[in-house]
Amino acid sequence: MSSKTEWETAEKAVDTAADKLKAMTTHTELYGWAKDNKLDSRALWPKAKTVMRQRLGIDYNAIRERVTAERAAEVAAAATDAPEIELWSAGDAEVASFAVCDATGEQSWYGEFRSDDRIYAFDDLSAELSAADKAVFIAGKAREHAELSTIRLLLHTCHPDLDPADLAATASRHRVALSIDVDDQSPAVALCRAPGSHGWRDIRLDILLEAGDTEQAAA
Repeated sequence: MSSKTEWETAEKAVDTAADKLKAMTTHTELYGWAKDNKLDSRALWPKAKTVMRQRLGIDYNAIRERVTAERAAEVAAAATDAPEIELWSAGDAEVASFAVCDATGEQSWYGEFRSDDRIYAFDDLSAELSAADKAVFIAGKAREHAELSTIRLLLHTCHPDLDPADLAATASRHRVALSIDVDDQSPAVALCRAPGSHGWRDIRLDILLEAGDTEQAAA
């Protein structure tokens, strides 16, 4: 499909669904519409967002930021007394790998980035961000395992530019109240260079939760 045809496809779809799109209040609804109409590809989705903004005054990115912030605030308020788990994450762009682990490095998820990784873009910051995103995912799985409404995650990273705001959407979706600590030492860094791989399903979620309960009791 040529660029001209892609623009025409996006314009026709947006014009046809104008009233429906104007009634939507969240980015989730807007993206759901795009998926239903096969506009969610890397080529078509940016064009569809541009057309929505130009013709209907619908700024998808602004709506996403607003809704994500509202949801993050709601999760943070609900998680005041929720259990906390502690994880370390690291990304290594030089070898295109990531690692997420507990303090000992024994409960871990590591390996090479997949070709369809939605965050990793072959640079150090995106590698770190993708690894951190995976840590939030693990915290969400721990929450589900314990049947909790929310959970707190203290995430350690060596990268000073890792911004919690970039993880807000994932954290809200998984009901995780996220805090980030920048630390020079991390067991996840060495795991990025470990041979082979270790899947997230190999992590003992109950151990992550028990470790957090022990640390909170000691405090």
